[in-house]
Amino acid sequence: MYQLVTIPGSCSTGIHVLLNKLNIPVEIIPRDQINDYPSLVPTNQVPALKDEEKLFTEGAAIVLYLINKHNVDLNNYGGAALFNQWLMFNYATLHPAYGKLFTLNGVMEEGEKKYEVMHALASRVEDTWKIVDQHLADKSYMTGESPSVIDYLLAIYASWGNYFPQLTIKLGDNVLRLIEEVSQHSVFTKAYQKESVEYRIPQSAR
Repeated sequence: MYQLVTIPGSCSTGIHVLLNKLNIPVEIIPRDQINDYPSLVPTNQVPALKDEEKLFTEGAAIVLYLINKHNVDLNNYGGAALFNQWLMFNYATLHPAYGKLFTLNGVMEEGEKKYEVMHALASRVEDTWKIVDQHLADKSYMTGESPSVIDYLLAIYASWGNYFPQLTIKLGDNVLRLIEEVSQHSVFTKAYQKESVEYRIPQSAR
């Protein structure tokens, strides 16, 4: 059985959802229950996936490992090139855009300067969502005719606005349509239930 180290509601939950979608059992281990986690994963980041004696880190790499190992046909998701493009967009563009908000929110002292920087970064995040919203204008899902881990990750990222109630990050009607649907899928809700976390779309996102 796979072992997956997670922080509930983080991008690691996307790997949990993917494993559910593949109908593969997994043991979920919260990161804070592992003593000296950095000795295992030097970046101190999640996800980390253990497959027998092999340990894999970096979300995109784990997604590709699982897809290859379990023979997922990417032709069902627009082909490998399109799928990989949007997978990397999630991990290399949208995720880091939120990462900047989390980092600065934790290190900057409260005050006018922090307010200005945080709102500027929120505007950049919103611009990134506009790219997704435009892509979804004539599509039900990001790639293919059924939802993939890419769509579930988008739903997870969208919820991160709840950590910044002082900011407004609009998601766009097409994005809202997507995440309102996929966040109700059983593979998604089971992951959140197992990790004991509630899923909510930020009120300011609408």
